[in-house]
Amino acid sequence: MLIQGFHLFQMDETGLPVLDDVQFSFPEGSYTVLLSENVLAATDFLKILAAEKRPAAGTLRIDHQDPFSFKAKERLHWLSEVGTIFSDFQLFSDRTVEENILFTLRAKGFWDEDSLSAVDILLSKAGLSNMAKMRAEELTDGERQLVMALRAMIFRPRLLIADDPFQNVEGDAFGLLFKFLWELNKTGTTIVLSARQTAFLEEVKKSGEGLAVRWIQLDGGKLYPLEEEVS
Repeated sequence: MLIQGFHLFQMDETGLPVLDDVQFSFPEGSYTVLLSENVLAATDFLKILAAEKRPAAGTLRIDHQDPFSFKAKERLHWLSEVGTIFSDFQLFSDRTVEENILFTLRAKGFWDEDSLSAVDILLSKAGLSNMAKMRAEELTDGERQLVMALRAMIFRPRLLIADDPFQNVEGDAFGLLFKFLWELNKTGTTIVLSARQTAFLEEVKKSGEGLAVRWIQLDGGKLYPLEEEVS
C-alpha cells in the first residue's frame, strides 16, 4: 500500500506538537523504520497511519483513499489488508497461543479448513510449537510479543504498522522476528515500524544489500528522512 500524509498536525496531551505540518510518502512495498526519542509521539504517529487515531488536521491517504471516511463495510475490507502491532492490542490472556492467532484469521475473514495447519507451520518456524496450547498469560513478555507479531503477519497483510515489535524480544527470537518481517516485505507488504534496539540495526547491517530500509526520524513534531546510514 502507498501511504501519504499532507500537512498533518497532532498535539499530545500537554499541548506539545507530535506532528507539525508533516508531509511524507511511503511507497508501496517499502520498509520504513521510524526513530524517535519521544516514544509516545512515535506511537501516536503510527496509530494515525493505522487509522486508529484521527489527526487534528491534515490529510492521510492510503492507496489514494481516506481511511477515516470509510463506511463500515469499506473499513472492514480495508482492515482485512492491514496488520498492526501495538502494546495496547494485547493477546487474550485466557486463550491459548493457537486460539489467539486463529481469532485474527477469523476476524480478518481468512478462516478456512487449512487455517489450523497454517498456524501450526508458523509456530513451528518460530520455535513455538510446544507453546501452541499454552494460555497467553503463561508466556514470558518476549514470547507474548513474538506471538503478537505472528498474529499480525499470518494473513500476509498488504500493510503492516508496528510499534516497537522487538520490545522484550531477545536472542534467537529477535533474529527470527527480523527474518519474518523481511520475508513479509519481500512479498510486497508495506512495512512501517518503530525500533529502539541497537540489535535491530545490527540485523539490518547483517542483511547487506538484501533489505532496503528507509530511515526517518520524528523530532519536535517534524519528520526527517535520514539519508546516511544510522549508527
